[in-house]
Amino acid sequence: MMKNHCLAKAIGQVGWGMFMTMLKYKAEQDGKTYLEVDRFFPSSKTCHVCLNQVGSLPLDVRKWTCNNCHTTHDRDVNAAINLREEGLRILTCGTRDKAYRQTVSRSNRGRKKSTTVLVSG
Repeated sequence: MMKNHCLAKAIGQVGWGMFMTMLKYKAEQDGKTYLEVDRFFPSSKTCHVCLNQVGSLPLDVRKWTCNNCHTTHDRDVNAAINLREEGLRILTCGTRDKAYRQTVSRSNRGRKKSTTVLVSG
């Protein structure tokens, strides 16, 4: 079934959805906070030092340098730092900016629109 591209995508999404459901359940069971950050939050292309945002950053670029503060970033480490900071900002402020509002709703097919997660506690 995984050789069929359309079917493989659907199976992968169901698997990810079940993982997220279990993660939420386990976090709430242990008294931790489960929070999803908007999937379109620009975590990879925002400098975590000066918050300058790069216009475009192709997926093949793994390291980049900020034009503003000249800090060199590893794409994945920078994204992790930005996601943590965004999650903490949402938790402390209690409100969400309009541009980065969390939209965890289901479409008519039952798929979640948001997938990036922060678990703290």
